[in-house]
Amino acid sequence: MPTTFAIAALAAGAASALAYATLLTGSPAAFVLAYIAQLPLFAVGLWMGTGAAAFAGIAGIVVAFLAGGFVFAAIYTLSSAAPAAVLVRQALLWRAGAAGAVEWYPPGGLLLTLVAIAVAIFLGIAFAFLGREGGLEGALEAFIVEAFSRIRTPAGLQIDGIEAFAGQIARVFAGVVAVSWMVMTLVNAALAQGLLKRFSANRRPSPAMADLDLPAWLTGLTAILAVGTFLDGFGGYVARNAMVILVAAYALAGLGVVHALTAALQWRGMALGAVYGALVVFGWPLAILAVVGLIEPYANIKARARAGASPNA
Repeated sequence: MPTTFAIAALAAGAASALAYATLLTGSPAAFVLAYIAQLPLFAVGLWMGTGAAAFAGIAGIVVAFLAGGFVFAAIYTLSSAAPAAVLVRQALLWRAGAAGAVEWYPPGGLLLTLVAIAVAIFLGIAFAFLGREGGLEGALEAFIVEAFSRIRTPAGLQIDGIEAFAGQIARVFAGVVAVSWMVMTLVNAALAQGLLKRFSANRRPSPAMADLDLPAWLTGLTAILAVGTFLDGFGGYVARNAMVILVAAYALAGLGVVHALTAALQWRGMALGAVYGALVVFGWPLAILAVVGLIEPYANIKARARAGASPNA
């Protein structure tokens, strides 16, 4: 790697870790900086390649260790450095297609990679808490109770049944956190790609949302996990939270269908704005999108829409 590129990767890793290290200050504003901690890693990786992403990640891990110690560096590694390097590697994979055209790793494959990382991290943490009474679910329940107690005490609030409420939230809280992390990662990757494209420094073209497809075999795994959610104990806990992650993935696939259906519309921006606005304001349309994403491999909605589009669309 040339010296200039090494310096750029080192700077990106340091910037990423320092943004993440603001969490150590306890400031509410630190969460904003921590949210974009992956941005420098994705930017340098999608610009200079997988090696640069790995080098930046290692530099970030060192800075995180110096700032907060071993545990903090491990958390940074799992949440930022390692996932960014893996996703950059996958994103830059390509092969020669028909007539020598370049075929880049598909967006559906990138989403599956992200899902696999999220599930792997969740399973690793869940297994790590097996020796504790109540496991990860019990630890999260205690955390939620403590958080609500700290909120209600200064405000003088009285919340009846807080323990039961916390118990219900704890059943899927890990999955919700995993989905939040997935969204954070996707946003950072998209921002990095958009920034590079603006300066013509991107290695691969930006993936189109309409091209996001999930494989049919994932439906079988989803069905197995759906049945597993009715189980008690550790197996049921894992199934419930994995289902939360898969539902989010299917919702993104459903958004891909919406993008394909609106591709030929003159008022496409308004239509997409209404869809995204409904998701932000109401939330429940995510369930509809997840169903659409689930049936797409069998219904071929996007293929039908493209076939019915005008030749000039």
